Amino acid sequence: MAPLIGSKLKDKHTSAWLGALASLLYPGEEVTTLTKTNLMRPLMDGLAVTTARVLGFLSNDLTREGKVRIEVSAADIAQVALRSKRLSTDSLIVTMRAGQEVSFGTIQSADTDLVLGAAQQLIASGVPAEISRAIAAQAATVSQAVSAWGQIEVVGKNPSDKAWKTLKDHATPGETPRFMISNGYAGLFAAFSDRCMIVKVGAMTGIMAGSIGGGRITSFHYSEITGIEYNSGMLSGVLEVLTPSYQGTANKDYWRGTNKSRNADSNDPWTLSNTLPLDKLLYQQALPWLNEMRAWIAEAKRPTVVVSAPAPSTSTGGGLAEELGKLVSFRDQGVLDESEFLAAKQAAIARYTSG
Repeated sequence: MAPLIGSKLKDKHTSAWLGALASLLYPGEEVTTLTKTNLMRPLMDGLAVTTARVLGFLSNDLTREGKVRIEVSAADIAQVALRSKRLSTDSLIVTMRAGQEVSFGTIQSADTDLVLGAAQQLIASGVPAEISRAIAAQAATVSQAVSAWGQIEVVGKNPSDKAWKTLKDHATPGETPRFMISNGYAGLFAAFSDRCMIVKVGAMTGIMAGSIGGGRITSFHYSEITGIEYNSGMLSGVLEVLTPSYQGTANKDYWRGTNKSRNADSNDPWTLSNTLPLDKLLYQQALPWLNEMRAWIAEAKRPTVVVSAPAPSTSTGGGLAEELGKLVSFRDQGVLDESEFLAAKQAAIARYTSG
């Protein structure tokens, strides 16, 4: 069923809002009414009534970040009403079963009957059973994810909401960083099981990174990292991830490019994608984790050796002896460690003695 659209809502906004809302709906949930609203705290300009909820949002938040400002479930609503305010405008007021009132802002006079009717129909119908099950399942998943993310070791300041969201968006389902280093406006460093990330997002962090309104998000797989370098003065320093694409040919300096714009200075650690400004105290606190990560890097770069032995020889030549000699050579060269050597040796003996 096509949703009812407010009289003042343009087609381009209708398409953009419906498209963004689609990703936020539960299985089986549909938008029944969509219209403009006006609320200052929190700032909102759009309102949607679905088959399960009433949603209030700011257009830019909805279309760019996929989030709403206010949402209430039909199961929690006691009643809805339009309340006249100054200049004869009407605000949609939702009274919750717990007693509190939630305002969804002023509605265009031409749309008040449309919105009020949709909200009252929502209360009368309640939340369909299949949507209730989907909500419960999602709530359980979110609870588990929140618990897992809440246990991450964070060295330094608590990351911003945007930084948290960026990390979650770049993580696979069920994946969380093993540890994080957060340095306020400078950005953050996050280490996963197979890669690390330097994230510079947010209003002030974006400005400092030379990316106003945007950010810098870079991933480095451990198998590609050639080194983790830290250079400092008396109090402050720079953590740098080195790869074939980011060579440590010169120490990154805060002052060397002060006569240039942020993006023109190739030595500015605030703007570079592979560096994180980091004071010495914070580095010392993070050092045990960084040392552990260096071991993860070494393990990721360790070659995988597959020893393919010839078929057992039926001649009087020493087939087994020759293979064992090769394994000893691999061990002495460091290609195989002691445990790998013993495993390969036992496998070779089993092949030649079986049957």
